[in-house]
Amino acid sequence: MNEVLKTISQRSSIRAYTAKKLTDAEIKALITAGLQAPTARNMQEVHISVIDGDNPILKEITMLKAAPDDETKAKIESNPNNFYYNAPTVLILSADKDFKWSKLDAGITVQNIALAAQSMKLGSLIIGIIDDVMRGEKKDYFAKLLKFPDDHEFAIAVAVGHRATEKEPHEIDFDK
Repeated sequence: MNEVLKTISQRSSIRAYTAKKLTDAEIKALITAGLQAPTARNMQEVHISVIDGDNPILKEITMLKAAPDDETKAKIESNPNNFYYNAPTVLILSADKDFKWSKLDAGITVQNIALAAQSMKLGSLIIGIIDDVMRGEKKDYFAKLLKFPDDHEFAIAVAVGHRATEKEPHEIDFDK
């Protein structure tokens, strides 16, 4: 089997990471893979914000995503998991809010990143669950903190790190 097909077949969503930080070279390789993704009309409109897993903005997004009241917030604070499963790096993608194909382009970009991570023996988790928070009443606040370009909005995110667990990839059954 060729290396690309092997990488695709081995990739799975990882929901546990070690505390080991990614190197600058690893982050640069992931960003490069993402930015090499094709985009509609070659617009290259996808922007990638790199966030360390211990950045307070991630906790704030986690709290807003699932905590409408103080009791729920307390439960979340005592839970070791969050939307990015404590990955050491989260890449948050934004794209031109007025370009019809931006969300699709961001999806292709994030898949390139996930496949690059797999090829580098890293784990990844593609994240869309924070969409409501990122498009909610604090969207401008988060866009500023994450340094989105002025005409961009949240598209999708991906957590990346060294695996603390393994997960079997999906089996394909051609008989269904």
